[in-house]
Amino acid sequence: MEQSVGKIRRAFGVLRAFWAANLAEELEYRANFLASLFATMFWLGTAVLTAAVFFRQTATLGGWGFWEVVALLGVFNAVGGVVDAVLRPNVGRIVDLVRRGTLDLILSKPVDAQFHVSFRRLVVWRLSDVAFGLGLSGFALTRVDHAPGAGAIVAFLLTLGAAFAIVYALWLGLMSLAFWFVDVENLGILFDALYEAGRFPVSAYPAPIRFVLVYLLPIAWITTVPAAALTGRGGWTTALSAVFVAAASLVLTRLLWRAALRRYTSAGG
Repeated sequence: MEQSVGKIRRAFGVLRAFWAANLAEELEYRANFLASLFATMFWLGTAVLTAAVFFRQTATLGGWGFWEVVALLGVFNAVGGVVDAVLRPNVGRIVDLVRRGTLDLILSKPVDAQFHVSFRRLVVWRLSDVAFGLGLSGFALTRVDHAPGAGAIVAFLLTLGAAFAIVYALWLGLMSLAFWFVDVENLGILFDALYEAGRFPVSAYPAPIRFVLVYLLPIAWITTVPAAALTGRGGWTTALSAVFVAAASLVLTRLLWRAALRRYTSAGG
C-alpha cells in the first residue's frame, strides 16, 4: 500500500515538474493566449449559430431542446480542449517516437513510459477551450426550464471525468497502432472525424449509428452522457455506467500499450 502511494506521489511530482516547465515556456508566447481566446469564441459562436439554424426548422433535435443542445456543445468544446491541451501534443507524437526510435530515450527514464508519453507537455492556452465550454454549458442551464440539483451536478462531474478518461483511452489506443502500422499519421484526423459526431445528441442519429456511437466507438459517452446528466436527462444508472465504461477503457488501453511495447524493437533493433 505504501509503495503504491509512493508511486502516485512520485507521478504527481513528475507531472508538476513537467507542466511547470511547460508553463514557463508558454508564458514567453502570450500572443498565443489571445489567439486561442479568439479562436474559441469564434468556434463557440459559430456552433451556437449553426444549432440555431437547425432549430428554426424544428422544436427539438433528437428530443433535446435548443438550450440543452447548447449545453452539449459546451461539453463538446471542453472535452475538445483537453484533447488539444494534453492529448494531441503528447499522445499524438507516439507515431513519430516509434518511427524515429526516440521512444528509447523515454523507456530508459525512471518513470512509466505511458505516463511520460501521455502527459509530458501541456499547451496551457488551449485550456481556455475547457473554461469557455463549461461556461457556455453553465449559461445554457440558466435558460432551460429546470435547473439541475446537487445530485445532477455530482452526476455531471462523474460523467465528465469519465469522458476525459474515455477520450484519453481512445487517443492512446489509436496511436498505439503505430507499433504495428508505422504509417498512421492520419489517425488523429480519424479521431477528429469520429469526435465530430459528438456535437449532437446521440438520439438524433438513426439506430444503427447510435449503436456504433454507444457500444463500438464510445463517442456518446464523451459528450451526450455528461450533457444529459447536467440537464437532468441522465440518472445515476447512466452516470455509474459511464464510470464503468471509462474504467474498462483505461484497462484495455493499458493492456494494448503493454502489448505494443513488447512489439517495439527500438532504434537499434
